[in-house]
Amino acid sequence: MRRYIVRETRQRLHQPVFRATVLRAYETRCAVCALRHEQLLDAAHIVPDREEAGIAAVRNGLALCKIHHAAYDCLVLGIRPDLVVEIRADLLEEIDGPMLEHGLKGRHEQPLMAVPKVRAERPDRDLLDERYAAFRAAG
Repeated sequence: MRRYIVRETRQRLHQPVFRATVLRAYETRCAVCALRHEQLLDAAHIVPDREEAGIAAVRNGLALCKIHHAAYDCLVLGIRPDLVVEIRADLLEEIDGPMLEHGLKGRHEQPLMAVPKVRAERPDRDLLDERYAAFRAAG
């Protein structure tokens, strides 16, 4: 038997503009792995937009593929203020398939592969530092 429920949701009206601006700044490439398939890319907030510092501006955004976005959101992947990727220590010791090995562990201690050319559009180091502190605390 199929059952359904009706839900009320809050939709971020600024999200389409934020996405377009971030993807343009990163030339439609994942910052972590340089994947270029737009349908597999998201505009991720460095500091979540539910927080006061989480503004919908390109300097608080990263173009990330769906796997790196999910890893960033759940603090499996961190990005230092010097734009270097870190993977949580427990994952570095884990043995799994090629996505973990190459897609995550292989990016550990590597610089971002895509960064906006325009300096004003690059990730804000203070926001990265705030988010990186949360990553370090979780690991």
